[in-house]
Amino acid sequence: MELDFDQEQQQIKDAARRFLERQCTPALVRRMREEGSPFPDDIWKQMAELGWLGLPFDERHGGSQCDWVSLAAVVEELGRACDPTPFVESVITCGWLLQDTASEAQLQRWLPSLIAGELRLALAMLEDGSGSQDCAASSLTDSTGTLLLTGRKLFVEDAANCDLLVVSARYQRNGHLCLALVTPGTRGVELIRLRSLAHPDLYEVVLDEVILPADQVIGIDRDLAPALDRAILRSEAFQSAAAAGGARRVLELAIAYARERQQFGRPIGSFQAVQHLLANAWIDVETAWLAAYEAITHCELGLPGAEKIAVARCVSNEAFTRSCFTAHQVFGGMGFMWETDLHLWTRKAKQIELAFGGLKHARARLAAAL
Repeated sequence: MELDFDQEQQQIKDAARRFLERQCTPALVRRMREEGSPFPDDIWKQMAELGWLGLPFDERHGGSQCDWVSLAAVVEELGRACDPTPFVESVITCGWLLQDTASEAQLQRWLPSLIAGELRLALAMLEDGSGSQDCAASSLTDSTGTLLLTGRKLFVEDAANCDLLVVSARYQRNGHLCLALVTPGTRGVELIRLRSLAHPDLYEVVLDEVILPADQVIGIDRDLAPALDRAILRSEAFQSAAAAGGARRVLELAIAYARERQQFGRPIGSFQAVQHLLANAWIDVETAWLAAYEAITHCELGLPGAEKIAVARCVSNEAFTRSCFTAHQVFGGMGFMWETDLHLWTRKAKQIELAFGGLKHARARLAAAL
């Protein structure tokens, strides 16, 4: 495995960093948290103009179908910038899932708008507090020729700010898992905002006999459970890259503060105890980066990757969390002040950890493989 970027991949990564340092600043992330506001439309459109929203998709739909490492490099930089965008969920999770499962007519209807920055998607999958990915409680019924969607979804990110909810449900006639595309403002859809320190825009979605046209349902004639499983695994792999990027940025902040902060007449970074803390965090960050890119490369090559993704997810999330903990120790009392940006990454680490039902599913996959 090549452990470095080629020239083109490095250029993509560098360009992503320059853009995000200008547009996705900690001040923007802070304002979004304080005001509960969505990611700005104008910056999302700029990301579309840069071609980011089309990176995973086929050229015939307006995408560029880039290699996975280039895509991961962008996601890593998003993680470094504390990623206030719906990029991973809207593009990598939902958009890629549609590309794998939808009909050509449905793809022509939705993918160009997604790639152009005119459509945002959100996944509504989890149904109970355990984080189970089973969708048995959400049902799609066929009542006198009308499709009715009923169910309750928890921990749906950005539900109020997306254009379409991608809802998993069981079709009652055959038990197949299918996907329903639902506009949040549709009659029978209720959004209940949840309180969360990790994510500022998290919802419970209640679906009460929502009427759906047939062209907004995917998979009635086939079971999409395997496709959804693949989509979640793929998203976890890329989230690992985001976690590695966030962990590296937090380490950079801690090192910079340790060089600047004076105690007993010298920088605190000159004390061995602080040096050892930062050295351990550096080991964590490098291990997380390697695990994330190994999992992504493995999957792109079509090799069995469920266990590698599970390892990458656990390692990268734990590295992110430990790097934040170390940074808080180095910053001391200042690290717990709202005015200090560090808490933004600490919250982001928890948000990534809780995605797709949490780390316990990754650990369960590893335990099953023993």
